[in-house]
Amino acid sequence: MKKLLKLIKEARFVFVCGNGGSSATAEHFSNDLFSKGVRAICLNSNTSIMTMLANDYGYKEVFSLQLKRLATKDDLLITISASGTSPNILKALSMAKQIGMSAFAFETFKKGSRDYGKIEVKHVKFAHEVAAKI
Repeated sequence: MKKLLKLIKEARFVFVCGNGGSSATAEHFSNDLFSKGVRAICLNSNTSIMTMLANDYGYKEVFSLQLKRLATKDDLLITISASGTSPNILKALSMAKQIGMSAFAFETFKKGSRDYGKIEVKHVKFAHEVAAKI
């Protein structure tokens, strides 16, 4: 948690993203950060941009192309994913590296586990704990 808090405080802007249930957590987390004065936005919140990118470039590009057009090396990407293997999450992390920005991935499934409920509860709890310390 200390590492993420440091990254958030040092970032010019914070981008958060996720899929499925993790997209809801990403949106909630970016809202909590924003309410604390952090310049934060959820990349899966603008359905017009997401569906245009998915239609024109493919779903695996929906986060990476937003970062390419919006992010700078002084920004932070936070990914929230149960599996950590979604192509669009991996492409976003790759784009963050290409840009030179910091990135932080929430904990994913333990090896051999596919318990979505357990990991999603951990994600929400962690997000609230982080936001409470800002």
